[in-house]
Amino acid sequence: MITIVYVLSLILAIFSLYFSTNWLILWFLVELGTLSLVVLLSESATPRGVESTTKYFVTQGVASVLLLFGIILNSILGGSLSLFSVYSLVPYYIILSSILIKLAVFPNPFWIIDVLSGVSLSRGIFVVLFSKLIPVYLYYLIGGPFSIVLIVVGLSSIIFGSILGINQTSVRKIVALSSISHMGWVVLSFPLLSGNLCLFIFLSYIMMVVPLLWISSSISLDHLIKGKNVYHNWGNVNIVCICLLSLGGLPPLLGFFYKWVMFIALVNSEQYLTIVFLVFLSLFSLFFYLQICHSLISIYWPEIKIMSFGTIGYIGSSFNLLNLCVIVYCILIVILGIWCIGILSGTWF
Repeated sequence: MITIVYVLSLILAIFSLYFSTNWLILWFLVELGTLSLVVLLSESATPRGVESTTKYFVTQGVASVLLLFGIILNSILGGSLSLFSVYSLVPYYIILSSILIKLAVFPNPFWIIDVLSGVSLSRGIFVVLFSKLIPVYLYYLIGGPFSIVLIVVGLSSIIFGSILGINQTSVRKIVALSSISHMGWVVLSFPLLSGNLCLFIFLSYIMMVVPLLWISSSISLDHLIKGKNVYHNWGNVNIVCICLLSLGGLPPLLGFFYKWVMFIALVNSEQYLTIVFLVFLSLFSLFFYLQICHSLISIYWPEIKIMSFGTIGYIGSSFNLLNLCVIVYCILIVILGIWCIGILSGTWF
């Protein structure tokens, strides 16, 4: 019952945010969402869980203090608390810094790795999804024109997430590093995209990360290579591999269209050097994810083969919710991919 109350408080904070333009009200809603998340993450009484929740609380507290300081300073200098007011340079970058901390991007992406490493996989969904909704929305509104600061922050986050992901098999760390990397993409692309495409980008991020955490939580899969329950159903390996390859941007999966949208936006803004870096980093990440999927299939293929090509009766009995989710997930990827074809017309930017 307590969990439901705090989930409703979190949802209320998120939806109320979209109807307010006053910075003090926005700050209050940000704090309401943060405190609700702290309670939801503190379900674990283990030392590691308490440590992770404390790190999340301290990090968000620092970001909130910076945000409030930037709001007050801008109100003093500009005389307005409106979200769409003219910002002075110093308060603007203070507010932007607080939002970037909440997004877990460079220069402080480390907190999300520690937090996800200590909470349960099911609670990890709150960290990678619900904790990002408010700062992503605020960044979209005040991100401002494309600048060298955003390029440095975005590229540094992508490099950080890609390099530290090498030979990583922990599901929690893979999701955390993927979150850092993809938030770097968000930082680079959101100032250049329309509202529709920003919504598509974030929905794509949700569809790539949440199923991976959900399936890992349902079968207690902490490490991809050491999982004992991953082969109990052919849907397990399929969902994990689809999510990983989509995170890597393998066509024609959703992650490919996700990055394709951003490449087009960067080409239109003539950021060619940035594109070169992103192409190499994308190939680097894709190679890493392909290695993980190859290892998964190589290890569990005998069991998968028996489960998939056994008797008809066994196949019928093994077709459960997970298998249905694989089919639905693939259909959604195709639908969103078709939606992306509209980008070619150039009418969505």
